[in-house]
Amino acid sequence: MTRARDAALAAAAKLFAERGYRHVTIRDIALAAELSPAMVMKAVGSKEKLFHEVAEVQPLELAGIPDEELGRALVRNIIERRRTNAVEPMGRAIMLRLTAPDPDTIQEKFTSGYFDALAERLGGGDDAELRSELAVGALMGLAAALRIFEAPHSAAHSDQVLLRFGDIVQKLLDGDDRGSTSAHTTAQDGHVPGS
Repeated sequence: MTRARDAALAAAAKLFAERGYRHVTIRDIALAAELSPAMVMKAVGSKEKLFHEVAEVQPLELAGIPDEELGRALVRNIIERRRTNAVEPMGRAIMLRLTAPDPDTIQEKFTSGYFDALAERLGGGDDAELRSELAVGALMGLAAALRIFEAPHSAAHSDQVLLRFGDIVQKLLDGDDRGSTSAHTTAQDGHVPGS
């Protein structure tokens, strides 16, 4: 039964991330897992139960990474999962939240597992929460783009994505807003440049 359960969970995780809840059937999961629909139901229960089980958040791998290397490490994880065709938690968060039978539960899981976990690593507080939201938003966009456009196409391209995007994420994590003083001031004053 464990083999059947593991196969069903792996197939469901991939299919739900690619197609969303509404466009995946137990029959689809059974076909991908090379099981009968009855075996899938016996191993894991209902489609909704299966969805919530595979929508569990995989924790961000933050331990042991120096603060100044965190941006590149998070980007590297996304690129490596893309190279191995593994399910990407950041990328699937979008599809799972939009198609979930209970979107609020999925939102709570991802908020706690990603935004809150990263904000805590950054020291907590309002500023850390903002930096976390910005960085996770950027990572989710990268994960979705890599999946949708089947990129990067080469190791050299991957290296450039890692360096450039890793540095962008690092700036978001650091709260590096140098050069944006005038934009910050005009936003506080309620003026939009060029208006």
